[in-house]
Amino acid sequence: MRKKIAFVATSYIKNYDGISVYTENLLLEFLKQIKNEDILVDIYTGSSVLELLINRISSENLLSKNINVKPVNDKKFIVKMLDLNFQLIKNGRYDLILMSNFMPTLLLPSKTLKVIHDFSVNNFSELYSKGYLIYHNMLLRYAKYFDHAIGYISNTTLADLDKFHGINNSNKKLVYLPNGIPFKVRNYDRPSDESSLEKYKQKDLSFLVVGRINKHKGFDRILEFCEYFDKDESIKDFNSVTLNIVGKQTDETKQIFKDLELENIKLVFHGFLNDEQLNPFYMNSHFCIFLSRNEGYGLPLVESMWFKSIPIISNIPIFDELMTDKYPKFDDKSNYTSSIVSFVTRIFNDEKYLKDQKEFIETIVLKEQSAYELSARNLLKFIKEL
Repeated sequence: MRKKIAFVATSYIKNYDGISVYTENLLLEFLKQIKNEDILVDIYTGSSVLELLINRISSENLLSKNINVKPVNDKKFIVKMLDLNFQLIKNGRYDLILMSNFMPTLLLPSKTLKVIHDFSVNNFSELYSKGYLIYHNMLLRYAKYFDHAIGYISNTTLADLDKFHGINNSNKKLVYLPNGIPFKVRNYDRPSDESSLEKYKQKDLSFLVVGRINKHKGFDRILEFCEYFDKDESIKDFNSVTLNIVGKQTDETKQIFKDLELENIKLVFHGFLNDEQLNPFYMNSHFCIFLSRNEGYGLPLVESMWFKSIPIISNIPIFDELMTDKYPKFDDKSNYTSSIVSFVTRIFNDEKYLKDQKEFIETIVLKEQSAYELSARNLLKFIKEL
């Protein structure tokens, strides 16, 4: 019997963020998986990005008579939610409504599966307004009692789901829908092994930071590292040291950087960059720094490894899950500033150590580049079992 699925992609936006990237990649991989299945899919997305998403689906030759893309009024959040819920009710009963991100819904006549990405709100509640905390917790409480199932992108998210909301396999259907290296990155050629190794013979050292500039992302740790390295003797081994920063600044962060006094490290701010602008930074950087205090996944981390930059990462559960316990990690308890400096200098001075890290990174890339395919297979299996 034919299945009818609603794929809610209202989180898809023109200027990609992590949720938008996830939405696009899960959708495209799912449409590939169901090419030979008798499944009808209605895709709901914002009217402002309707044409963009249709073109993206068409570029992968995935449009068919079983695929319908429906516009949702997205001028304002509340209008978008009301219009989405109205259409989901009006268009009849679905076997499943999949939402690639948590969002409010009415008591819909169809089974729902919503994907949770991370629990930054609970882990760092001091960074969020009281109103937003109440809103977030209400969404999870609704999901616990009314949604048919919850999707999770990592085992770290799964653990937090139980820790903060008491949701686990014993009281809710849970579906593993992992994040991974997106199409927008995999469509670019990777640097050769030879060129990626040759880069570390240069003495113009380049670091890269990608993401929001705030405490949650560990930006204070990055600044502390810069202050330490700026005065360390080892910096004299390099002709120049540059930290490229890609991400949106606030008035607060601008003032912090203005007050920062560095003699040997040059800070360069680039604001938001699209993929074509960002990817050369990944390729040309020796190290990409990710000292976050909490993440649901870590998209820039896997993107940087695709382009064969070496990551400098904090010791948090998701990075331990992604990189295992075999890869070096740094935190406040391990005198991380000096430890990172030692790691950087060893990469440049110990060729065997450099090659060992590169080889290990390749094993992670191999796993993560097929993660969305795994998500789509898990989703299809779940649908068939409904």
